[in-house]
Amino acid sequence: GQDGEPDPSLVQFMRLCYLGGTDAFLLESIFRKDVWGFMSMPVSEQNEMKVVNAISEACETALKEFDECPDKEGPEICQRVRDSERAALDKTLSFLKREKEALDLKEYYQERRLKDLGLDSDWSPEDEMMGEDMDLGYGQTRAPGGADYDW
Repeated sequence: GQDGEPDPSLVQFMRLCYLGGTDAFLLESIFRKDVWGFMSMPVSEQNEMKVVNAISEACETALKEFDECPDKEGPEICQRVRDSERAALDKTLSFLKREKEALDLKEYYQERRLKDLGLDSDWSPEDEMMGEDMDLGYGQTRAPGGADYDW
């Protein structure tokens, strides 16, 4: 983007590539239909840090290669293209630096899932008093066990 934001599809793919550790459960077969969608938003702080670092390193490597370019002269159009690419890489690095500083402010998969289930707030006695016929509105759309009965 104009502000240096990397392509969202690239970030989504990188999140998938760097899934691991406690995030690896998202690769379980139960999530196979949903995992790509999950990657469109931050998964965990560790995963997001790896993504930001990987894209930053790629940009820094590309900038170093510009400096090593033997033909710094050449046709004016080539110089303009190199300058534009360098500016785009610099903007992307600036954007990623801001992203890195704000990692603790993002909402990650676990927090979003708890909200979806209505488990993001403290329990109160009034919760127990709710009638069984009331719609709880917790976003729960699956029956326990997935309800994929094959009888």
